[in-house]
Amino acid sequence: MDEPAPPERGDTTQPSSAPKGGFLGALFWPLRLLKRLYAWVVGWADTRYGTPVLVALAFAEASFFPIPPDPLLIALCLGKRKRALWYGLLCTVASVAGGILGWYIGRAVFESVVNIIHSVGWGPSWFGTPAGGEPLAQTAGDTRFYPDGYFYLVHAKFEANAFLAYFSAALSPIPYKVFTIAGGVFDVSLPLLIAGSIVGRGMRFMGLGVLIHLFGDKVRPIIEKYFEWITIGLCVLIGLFFVVLKYVL
Repeated sequence: MDEPAPPERGDTTQPSSAPKGGFLGALFWPLRLLKRLYAWVVGWADTRYGTPVLVALAFAEASFFPIPPDPLLIALCLGKRKRALWYGLLCTVASVAGGILGWYIGRAVFESVVNIIHSVGWGPSWFGTPAGGEPLAQTAGDTRFYPDGYFYLVHAKFEANAFLAYFSAALSPIPYKVFTIAGGVFDVSLPLLIAGSIVGRGMRFMGLGVLIHLFGDKVRPIIEKYFEWITIGLCVLIGLFFVVLKYVL
């Protein structure tokens, strides 16, 4: 048997894990890795571990993991249409539970964030001064939050629209985990997070289950191609509904 010829002098075509394509290749390399991660997630649908992985993924995505459970949910529902509603329910419950964990993660890192801000000298602008007025009841150690600081203003805005903020993040492609963690950091109502998440995540995941249960493969390309636009449109309509309730009725 002939042995393979050794590479010629100057031949650089050796296997490499480095991104190809120069600067643009390096720029889009994280996107290719993300696409592979998506494919890995969907691949679980063809195994007996599909359901537990869906639950774990929905839970993790709500608090720290970057990949949403929608692709795996769609794959499982298409594989077993009669169980589509069950998969949607499992995904909803696990995601809401993960959102609660995200809230507590925010609470856990809250005081550390405050200490970092103080250490770099941004305390007065972020937390305000006693001259600004009455502080929030919430404190981090000896730090109080006054009306002339950024923290007070962000907290007030978030608190005023907490349900809508949580609901919109739960329903739309907006990173849900950002809002769950921020809710803990800013001490914004955990019950409102739970309520907004149940409605938003329920509409998103149970909605996918209902569509696939009723229409199967016919609805798959529509969901995959226009999912972001559909959810954004729903958020806009629901936001307008809340505006009407607040300013018209």
